[in-house]
Amino acid sequence: MLLGILAGVILLITLILTLSGGGGGDFKSLHAGARLSDAELNRLKVNELGAIMILVYHRIGEEGKQSRTPENFLSDLEYLYEQGYRCISLRELVANHIAVEPGYTPVVITFDEADPSQFRYLEEDGRLQVDPRCAMGIMENFAKEHPDFNMTATFFVLPQLFGQEEYKEMKLRYLVEHGYDVGSRTLNNVELGGLEDAKVLEELAGSIRMVREFLPDYEPMAIALPGGSRPKNPSLLNYGEYEGVRIAFAAALLEGSNPATAPCDHDFDPLNLPRVKAMDPSLDTTDSGLYAWLRYFMENPERRYVSDGDPFTVTVPKHMEERVDMEKLGNRRLRLY
Repeated sequence: MLLGILAGVILLITLILTLSGGGGGDFKSLHAGARLSDAELNRLKVNELGAIMILVYHRIGEEGKQSRTPENFLSDLEYLYEQGYRCISLRELVANHIAVEPGYTPVVITFDEADPSQFRYLEEDGRLQVDPRCAMGIMENFAKEHPDFNMTATFFVLPQLFGQEEYKEMKLRYLVEHGYDVGSRTLNNVELGGLEDAKVLEELAGSIRMVREFLPDYEPMAIALPGGSRPKNPSLLNYGEYEGVRIAFAAALLEGSNPATAPCDHDFDPLNLPRVKAMDPSLDTTDSGLYAWLRYFMENPERRYVSDGDPFTVTVPKHMEERVDMEKLGNRRLRLY
């Protein structure tokens, strides 16, 4: 009889883990939203129709409009963490599978152009290690100290692939094996708006083929449009083919201006996603960089995406119900309070 009870308990635990994705953290996220009362939702200012920042970085080196020093990049991560932001991948944003703890805000991190400062190997005593002052080294060390930040990023690459020719494949494999994504930046980093359709397809397919030289089965799911320039025929981004290479990007990202709308918002367009430039406030002449938007959300907390903790429930204040695109909910439940 005891054996029967024990078997039943094991079966129940297995079922729970299976439904939750196999991990205790996911199980907690799955049920957290259901446990929150309306009073708790109000206290946390939960709003899953709020805006989400997609940050864009280029170089880690001297400070500039497209560059952050290693120290300032680390400060960005620390400040985001302290202000209640938690990383999600671009894939999770587009799929609307946002699993961060109740009361926290998702943020997406991206890097453009595969600059060597983003990922560099050093050789010490005959052994390779990630340079602790490159972007990857800073992020990996930050992840060790703050595992609940869920450190991840998407790298939109060019053929230079972070420099160090002999390590190109090793770097790409490291990225995908450590939970990062690789995206397209076109083959020659050219703006697509002035190109004919055939040339657009050549650029898109060439970038995909370049990645597959090192990762044969990899499917880049997104493209960062050079100059934010969309092709005259935007449908080529997610429905095209060139010399046997299928083109089906799930997301296309612009250069940098403002946060993105939430995935269930009527206005959410995954093929036209804006980004926010990460730069020093003293260089932000248009008041549209990372720290300007952080200040904006402090002053306007109702505009910020705040999670209910449950990736299978979309929770929004009642007065915002009309903004919800019911077709984008998928298998998620809408909760109003």
